[in-house]
Amino acid sequence: MEPDVKRDERILIIDDQSLSQSYLRYALEQLRYHNISYADRAQTALNLCKQNNYELIICAYNLPKGKDGYQLFEELKATGLHKLSCGLIFISAETEPALVHSVLELQPDEFLAKPYVIRDLQQRIERVLRRKQQLRPVYEQLEHQQYNAALNLLNQQLTQAELHKLFPLFLKLKGDILLLQQKYTEALTFFNAMLQIQPFGWARTGKVRCLLHINEEQQAFAELELMLARTETRLFALDCLSELEFRQQHYQQAQQHILAAADIAPRNLLRQQKLLQLSRLNHDYEMQYRAARDMVKFARHSMHEQPDLYFNLARASIDFALSSEDSEQQNRLNRQATLSLNTVQRQFGQQNLSDAQQVLQARLLYLQDHREKARQLLAELSEQNEIESLEDALDKAKALHEVGLSEASRKLFNRISQYCRQQQPEPAFAAYLLQEQQERSAMAHGPRELNNNAVRLYQHGNWQEAFSAFSLAWQVMPKNAGIALNLWQTLLTSPRPLCSALQRQQLLQQCQQLIESSKLRTEQLQRYEQLKQKHLSKLA
Repeated sequence: MEPDVKRDERILIIDDQSLSQSYLRYALEQLRYHNISYADRAQTALNLCKQNNYELIICAYNLPKGKDGYQLFEELKATGLHKLSCGLIFISAETEPALVHSVLELQPDEFLAKPYVIRDLQQRIERVLRRKQQLRPVYEQLEHQQYNAALNLLNQQLTQAELHKLFPLFLKLKGDILLLQQKYTEALTFFNAMLQIQPFGWARTGKVRCLLHINEEQQAFAELELMLARTETRLFALDCLSELEFRQQHYQQAQQHILAAADIAPRNLLRQQKLLQLSRLNHDYEMQYRAARDMVKFARHSMHEQPDLYFNLARASIDFALSSEDSEQQNRLNRQATLSLNTVQRQFGQQNLSDAQQVLQARLLYLQDHREKARQLLAELSEQNEIESLEDALDKAKALHEVGLSEASRKLFNRISQYCRQQQPEPAFAAYLLQEQQERSAMAHGPRELNNNAVRLYQHGNWQEAFSAFSLAWQVMPKNAGIALNLWQTLLTSPRPLCSALQRQQLLQQCQQLIESSKLRTEQLQRYEQLKQKHLSKLA
């Protein structure tokens, strides 16, 4: 027999709609719950949770003037205001998959879609409270990090046959505790035993975590491939596969996996940050921009909103604009970068330009073809400022290179590298830094001038130099159809081989695929058609 639910639990209802609040009040009173508090917005709820301990929180998604229900739930968990012993039921009239998956990642005890009936609400409430009541002693031990004591309590409860309906929950919690204790070999044995009983999703994910920690990556890969096909484990599998592909320097595959995960649950900002970092490594400026934009969108009003998010959006806008040949798109991105900088000044009270803002202003001037003004603005900045933000420092190094201050850029890159050796930054950033340093040392000019310089070399018959320059430009801007067309033309019209026959064939195919999937300008399209007709036999 499961324990009876008491009726004196303290319950907090968070909902701004009076009708919804009234219905919940009526439903709870019908169920004989009377110790109820109400909040109609996130800040009120946060204040109440600081002042009181609740056994149950019922949180609606739609809240006015600031944080929505997702952001509130996230902050309650992150700040410890939501205790393990407190149940949380998330309620939403919006049930689009992206929101549902994002909320479920935060692991509420229940997700209830509006409209609902009292009977359904009663079942959810009593199920949650029953679980929390039974596990309260275990949760108290966990909150004090007394893991062995918590395991002992769980093992005792697993011997009580009358609690058999709660056994799956007890077993999942036991697996979680073994992982917290970092007993990966013991945990792996436990998860394998659970999978022999039933293919629990939590046991599959626990098993993979153990395999990764004991460096059994090949077996983890095999497990994850199977988990991709299961709805309840697909998101976890995509995240893990992305990390494994990154470790093997398969950056394109890593990006594809994390992008698929971000499409499923887009409100996870850590995942969006990983998508941004991987897209930078792959020179995918459009995806870098999308990830930076989504981070600003989903962080708005949340505990994560800060100036760096707007700086990253401005940087991504500029990087994307510099790689684009579409003047309208460049103008839109220019406006977005300007808006992001203005938002920092307006919203965070930074009226005096910081070095990071001044660097971005210089990059905007460079984007607008005011190179000398940009150069002058950067020259005014001190070269010896302490590195406080790696992103700010890297952006400055890029900006110095773009305007032709190559020696200052090289010195700053070296300082950043030395700093990173001491601080050990996030691996994706370290990989991006190394890539930027290597590519920019190979470029006498910024990415924008690289293609123009290659065109001049081509026009003067410097075939090999032009091929090298176009190849580097395409490496840096792999989605620029104009550069692909120039490289394709160089390979086709050169009077002598510029690379091996196999490399030439691969480059021709890759360039042509991009060209034919892109929207070319009239002049580019005419040139492409003429080249195809003239060199048709070479393409066969």
